[in-house]
Amino acid sequence: MAISSGRRDGGLARLLLASGALVVGGAEAVIRGVNLGGWLVTEPWMTPTLYQSTNTTCEWDLCNALGKQDCLTALQQHWSCDVLHPRRLPADEECRAKCVSPWEGISTWTPDRIGADTCGSSDSVRIPLGYWAVNLLDYEPYVSGQYPYLLQAVEWAKQMDFTVLIDLHGIPGSQNGWEESGLVGAIAYPDNTTNEERTLSVLKNLTAEFSQPYYNGVVTNIEIVNEPIFAYQPLITLYEAGAQVIGVANNSGINTTIHDAFYNPPFWKNFDPWHTGGFSDAPAPHATVDTHQFWAFPPLNNLSAEQILERVCEFGKEIKAPNSGIPPTLVGEWSLDTGYTANSSTNTAEDVHKRTWFRKLFEAQNAAYTPNGPNESSIGWYFWAWKTEYDIDAWSYRKGVAEEYIPSNVSDKSTYIFPVQEDGCIDVSFDYTAPASVTNYGGSGGTSPTSTAPSASATAGSSSSSTKKSDAGSLSPGMLTWVAVGSIVLSSIC
Repeated sequence: MAISSGRRDGGLARLLLASGALVVGGAEAVIRGVNLGGWLVTEPWMTPTLYQSTNTTCEWDLCNALGKQDCLTALQQHWSCDVLHPRRLPADEECRAKCVSPWEGISTWTPDRIGADTCGSSDSVRIPLGYWAVNLLDYEPYVSGQYPYLLQAVEWAKQMDFTVLIDLHGIPGSQNGWEESGLVGAIAYPDNTTNEERTLSVLKNLTAEFSQPYYNGVVTNIEIVNEPIFAYQPLITLYEAGAQVIGVANNSGINTTIHDAFYNPPFWKNFDPWHTGGFSDAPAPHATVDTHQFWAFPPLNNLSAEQILERVCEFGKEIKAPNSGIPPTLVGEWSLDTGYTANSSTNTAEDVHKRTWFRKLFEAQNAAYTPNGPNESSIGWYFWAWKTEYDIDAWSYRKGVAEEYIPSNVSDKSTYIFPVQEDGCIDVSFDYTAPASVTNYGGSGGTSPTSTAPSASATAGSSSSSTKKSDAGSLSPGMLTWVAVGSIVLSSIC
């Protein structure tokens, strides 16, 4: 994609990136996308303003504290503001003031421009969704209303030639007891068969909707459940049953995605959910594995920079080994958080060091998670996330491009700093230091759930100034809002 430098928001087109030729070896087109995290499933650390009046820790407790009507009002404003189409601006003035600024100067773009602006690229988004958007019982405090926004996002993706992975981020009873599941506390999913039946009902409804010819295959994957940590046997039972439900749509191109449940991809060698016991002599053709690679949480949060980069490289080699029997594998969530604090610094030297480290870590992970040859298991990645409410450095893709620690276009290797070696890893010894100053970015930096850059002595190859610099455009000041699906193509020119 070529980017217009004349529009203030021109950098947005680079952020959901084309599945194009990259790195060594002429690999097939791959996934390079972002998660629309914090939108249809909220988390306090990503959207703190939504939670501050109740001091709650998950969407169940939020709605329980506010009551259904007030919770619905708050969430509807959040949903409508967070992923915003320029031709469907909200009527509410307060919401408009919060949302409109990224669209300045492009509101006259029309639908007939959309197809040309994509250049035939196959950009992708992963959309987390809670079960309660589809299957809500009266006694549950959640509110529904997310589903029309999901339909709208998929419609935009269809118009713009994006692909979509729908991720069931929370299931009845909770699969992990974490805030991301919508319910903090006990892991109650395995406690009764009703929870499984309701989960399968959600998967059935999603499959029936998005396998229709109208959508033209834009939804390529449905993920049965995100980050489950309950016992193995009920997990395999769910995966087998979920694959049967989603499998009816195979002719329409919808694949079954399973999370690796933190067993790591090699555990799932020759996984076949349509085979008794879940495994066969080869991986199933319509199943993919999602693995999440984070360096901010125990026991990996105390690694040095060198150790992190080494592990990233080794993991990449593992999922890129040809004919390994590991199913097609995507890294569905990853970030730049490394267990330190990634807040913006007022000290220029520290800020330069932070951006130098972030750039190296981003390019290392991009190279490791991207296939670079035939018959590899790796099929690409989704960064977590598009942004957070206050644009936390290590978790905001948009801010990363604006501050130049994420390449301006990862489908174009000419925007890279670090050379990619034949083994698919970056050359970590390459000498690079981030520019002393970058675009006039107005985000506040925010507070990460954990993370910052390692000390300067821990980061190899950061002593000299680089002349290579991206052309990221400046972003509007203040609290930046999600503009993900609706903005990308409308702010680009081929």
